Amino acid sequence: MLDALTESFQNLNPKPLTTPAAEDLIAAGKKVYDGGIANSDVPPCAGCHGPAKGNGQFPRLAGQLNGYIVDKLTDWAKERGQNPANPDASAIMAPIAHSLNQQQIKAVAAYLNHVE
Repeated sequence: MLDALTESFQNLNPKPLTTPAAEDLIAAGKKVYDGGIANSDVPPCAGCHGPAKGNGQFPRLAGQLNGYIVDKLTDWAKERGQNPANPDASAIMAPIAHSLNQQQIKAVAAYLNHVE
């Protein structure tokens, strides 16, 4: 059932609920999403999430609300992987989220908010 739900969400193609963002912020977010940040050991988001529409166990990010992405990446340690004896699959994101500064987080969020 989980696989069927994952596939169903990956195949959705809703129009994003965009928020105003400067074009340079969107462009910077696309750069991080597609290429990562080499000097910060941040891999490309696309490596796991694919073209932002989800990829197996990696969730869909396309069209997510800007504030949601900012909040999740900023507060990753407070919300995810709280039980070291039973870590969830999101534990792979912890070092990545912690390596992003606030401007990079805002840029990635702006980009994802505009991806269809």
